[in-house]
Amino acid sequence: MPRLAFLSQRRTPLRLTTGIMLALPFALAHATDAIGDTDDASAQTSVARKHATTLKGIAVNGSYTEQASTATKLDMPVLETPQAISVVPRELLDAQRALHLSEALRNVAGVSQATVYGFFDGFNLRGFNASSGATYLDGLLASDDMANYELSGLQRLEVVKGPASGLYGQGPLSGLVNMVSKRPQDERFADVGLSVGTNRFHEGRVDANSPLNASGSLLGRVNLLYREQNFFVDSSDMQRVYIAPSLTWKVDADTTLTLLGGYQRDLIHPWSPITAYGTILPNPNGTIPVNRTINDRDYPAVQHRSYKTSGYQFDHRFNDTFSLHQGLRYEDFHNSWDHWLFASGMHDDLRTIDRFYYGPFDERGHDLRVDTNLSAAFDTGNVEHYVLLGADYGTRTARSVNNFDPGPYPLDIFDPVYGTTPGPDLYDPQRALQKNRQRGIYLQDHLRFGLRVTLTLGGRWDHASSSYNGDIATDNAFSPHAGLTLALSEATVLYANYSRSFNPQGSHQFFGGGGLPPERGVNLELGLKASRSDGSLTAMASLFQLTREDVATDDPAHPNFYLTTGQQRSRGLELETRWQPAAAFEFTAAYAYTKAEVTRDNVLPVGSRLEGIPRHNLNLWSRYNVTNGPLAGVGAGLGFNYQSRRPGSAYETLDPIYHRPIVFKSYALIDAALFYSHGDWETQLNVRNLFDRRYYVDGFSERITPGQPRSAMLTVQRHF
Repeated sequence: MPRLAFLSQRRTPLRLTTGIMLALPFALAHATDAIGDTDDASAQTSVARKHATTLKGIAVNGSYTEQASTATKLDMPVLETPQAISVVPRELLDAQRALHLSEALRNVAGVSQATVYGFFDGFNLRGFNASSGATYLDGLLASDDMANYELSGLQRLEVVKGPASGLYGQGPLSGLVNMVSKRPQDERFADVGLSVGTNRFHEGRVDANSPLNASGSLLGRVNLLYREQNFFVDSSDMQRVYIAPSLTWKVDADTTLTLLGGYQRDLIHPWSPITAYGTILPNPNGTIPVNRTINDRDYPAVQHRSYKTSGYQFDHRFNDTFSLHQGLRYEDFHNSWDHWLFASGMHDDLRTIDRFYYGPFDERGHDLRVDTNLSAAFDTGNVEHYVLLGADYGTRTARSVNNFDPGPYPLDIFDPVYGTTPGPDLYDPQRALQKNRQRGIYLQDHLRFGLRVTLTLGGRWDHASSSYNGDIATDNAFSPHAGLTLALSEATVLYANYSRSFNPQGSHQFFGGGGLPPERGVNLELGLKASRSDGSLTAMASLFQLTREDVATDDPAHPNFYLTTGQQRSRGLELETRWQPAAAFEFTAAYAYTKAEVTRDNVLPVGSRLEGIPRHNLNLWSRYNVTNGPLAGVGAGLGFNYQSRRPGSAYETLDPIYHRPIVFKSYALIDAALFYSHGDWETQLNVRNLFDRRYYVDGFSERITPGQPRSAMLTVQRHF
């Protein structure tokens, strides 16, 4: 690895996590050393840097000290990264028994669930929908953002807030989520776990790791999982098989190759959202049960999907100056569904809904991603440089056949009669061949001026193309970014960030023909980070403004065409913290205030709130373990999640019956957990929505997604 410094350790490359903060004054009180002491330490630093050893990892201080290099593609300390980064570590995923990405991301300030029919991975980030083009696996764009990737094979989640186009190319303005796979370790171990729970939940999993030769240069690891579960909606369930092998070859002290494979197969009977009337809107016939299915029980909806991946991560250090990294992943995917019904409207009797068929649908394809970069660490006078030069390439090809049957297929939602819809009428199935390609070149220089100031400058040149049945659209873009950090002490840093994004659009314009130019975005951000050296407290506060430009808006003079005259803006405050004053207690908190609204549009009123975005979002989690006495090994966890009211219809449009805005009420959920460990055995009980609160998480038009009722899961695990 190239040389890299962090304040008093100027040449030691580190991958350090951002933990995070809520009460910033408290954090600073415990994290800040006097700035005058920094001068005393500088003499020690100048000596230490001459004898610094280049390391690939870091010394772990506390269970939540993780690595996080997604924001810069470098092994750079988070305190020197002029951007908000949040990490959800493996320990927290295990303690909360998170099964879905949306559950895990509750721990990140500014993240809320997006409208994805309640069934797929989807999330809003900093006020904008980031469900498409924002999910990465091991630093490479994931082929399907809504694939419900398995979390048991991940070591952590890294969330980069604000535009990442300066290093990653096209994508949402709001940021990205990188899923980091588990890698082989030096020691031999095996973790075997069994879980059972409500809704006939059954799961078995194995995480096994071992050196494969006497010298320890060859390491192997495999994660295996089988899961069966019913969902809380009638006639819906899921089976999953997941296999993730990995192999690391330490060629020599400077060269490492890690092979990563993956196989995920799901057989699902999915459920569908229900109508707004009788859920978030009143209905004289009563309230619709949350377990009510609008799919046909006798001819249930069915989905098959499979993902097969193979790739590698290669690192080589040429000398103390130059290092090379390359990551590659190839994926083959297949996704199909049939008999899937969705609500399309409500009759005047407020009992009968119309339904339409989405399907049969079948998609097969492959995806290839490769990223190669060269980094160099050197000095020019009193300025230290850490330069990154890279290029990446991605291509995705998919063939699909899709049928849409508008129906209507009426159903009395209060007294349903099933067995009447054996299958959709096959009209004119739409066949599509889609090809997406992107290639880019990026350059970044991280400059350090003494012990207190760093400046990061970079930019990326991109060429992106998409083809739909031969209709080709191309986009070229340059995305700059710049950031500054100022160390107030060895543990407290101010930072500022400016960055731009670009994201291609699929709509068409009337004048000039062809596709619309890409959306552009601008991020302005100011923040404060703090971290105690022993890892007991980490904190972050961020003020941001995201401006989304060239948004596609309806062309009033030409129906079905669009103009790029729209603008939207999101402003907010984010606070995150992790506090562990003792080994027995830990506390994490994440709060966000987000004001996301329309600032310019041809049709929509200026000032309209963006759909599904809460103004206030708060998540708390705490855990206490008894370490001594007769109750040693016993622990308890408590979680709290709050989302304020938010518009459920696009731009506060009115529903067609009551002519009122569709608004989701605020809700607060309590989760609880009990833990017991004895020797190599661990047992835990997790209860979600402890008080069985009825709530609704998201919606699209008049289709509403109910939240999960109370559920429980008991897990027993043995460590070998």
